[in-house]
Amino acid sequence: MARIAVLGATGYLGGHAVTRLHADGHEVRAVVRSPKRASLPEGVEVVRGDVTESATLPASLAEVDGVLLALNGGGDPVRAVQVEERGVVNVAAAAEAAGVGRILLLSGMFAQPAYATHPWEQAEVRGEQLLLESPVPATVFRVGFINETLAKFVRGGRPVLIGRQPHPIRPIAVDDIMAAASRAIGMPRTANRVYDVAGEQAMTLREAAAAYAGAITGKLVAPRGVRVMPLWFMGAVNRLFLKGEMTRPLGILASMNRHGDVTATTDCFRDFGIPPTPFAQWIAQQRAIASEGSS
Repeated sequence: MARIAVLGATGYLGGHAVTRLHADGHEVRAVVRSPKRASLPEGVEVVRGDVTESATLPASLAEVDGVLLALNGGGDPVRAVQVEERGVVNVAAAAEAAGVGRILLLSGMFAQPAYATHPWEQAEVRGEQLLLESPVPATVFRVGFINETLAKFVRGGRPVLIGRQPHPIRPIAVDDIMAAASRAIGMPRTANRVYDVAGEQAMTLREAAAAYAGAITGKLVAPRGVRVMPLWFMGAVNRLFLKGEMTRPLGILASMNRHGDVTATTDCFRDFGIPPTPFAQWIAQQRAIASEGSS
C-alpha cells in the first residue's frame, strides 16, 4: 500500500477518495486549508495546504508516494483558473521536488477542447495538459455522471430535471470511481494516461431520476412524470436569488443537455474492468437504505 496525499479532501469527490483509499489500506494524508474544521475518518492524517499558496505545499507533500487531486474552483472564472489550472501546476512542481511517484487528477468529462465551453472546463483542460507535461507520472480520470448526484434531482419525493436532458448518460457509482483511482497508484501502465470513467448502461437522466425517486419513496415513478425546469428559468433564479451559487452546476447541466455523455470508456474498462456496481444494483441498494431508514 502507498502513502497518498489528497488535496480537496473535504470536497465531495475528495471526501469519497479519502474514504476509499483509507478503506483499501493506503496511508492517507488529507491536505486541507483549515485542518481544525476538517471532519475526516479516524486514522487519516490532516495537514494544512492550499494549492493556490505554493509555499504550503512542500511540507504537505513530503514523504508521500502519490497525490490525488480533487479540486473545484467553483463557478467564478478567476477562482477556477487559480485552483484548477495554476493550482495543478503548483502541486506538480511541489510533487516533483518531493520525489512523488504519481499524481492522480479527478477531472470532468467535458474537460476536452471540443466540449469545454465554460471557464472551469477550460481551466480543467489546461490543468490536465500542464500536469501531463510535467516530469511526474500522472493519471487523469475524466468523470461522467455520478449516481449519487441523483439525490439533487428529487424534491419532496418527486424527481425534477433542469433542462430536458434528452441525450443518454452512463451513470457510475462514486465508489467505483475511487476504486479505480486507488488501484491506479500501483499500476505502472496507467501512468501518463487519460481515462474516461463512466458506467456501462446508457439511459436518459429522466429515466435515472425516475428510478432513483422510486427507490427512495417506494412508489412507482414513471419517467414521463418527471418535472422539467427550463435551464433559462433556473439561470434567472440563480442570478436574481442565489447569488450565483448554482453557476457551475447549471453550466454542467447545460453541457449535458447539449451533449449527453461524452465519455469513451474502452481504455478504462480494459485496464480497470467494468465498474462493479450496475445501475440496477445501485438502485436496489438505495431502496434498501430508504426502507431501513423508514422502519
